[in-house]
Amino acid sequence: MASPIVVEKLIQLHREIQVDCGHDLEGVTRDCCPLDDLPGFDSLLIPGIVRGLARELGIPLPNDAKIKNIYVTDDGKRKHTIQETAEAFCRVYGSEGKKA
Repeated sequence: MASPIVVEKLIQLHREIQVDCGHDLEGVTRDCCPLDDLPGFDSLLIPGIVRGLARELGIPLPNDAKIKNIYVTDDGKRKHTIQETAEAFCRVYGSEGKKA
């Protein structure tokens, strides 16, 4: 289960991207699927989001850390919602951003 703080920080980061790209914030919810539902968001932004989320949680990742794509299932067949992405972040990096 994802910490509510992780979910809220992830929503905040996605809202910042939407603003920067000139898009509406209304669609940024825990239930949206960023890779499908948020214009301007694609896989190239994932490493920055993961690092930004870890930084927001007070635990920046080492520069040489390999960033896992937490926006899709492990088998890559289904895209995650923000809630599921937060849960994946907690599984991979720990609920406070620490490597699990």
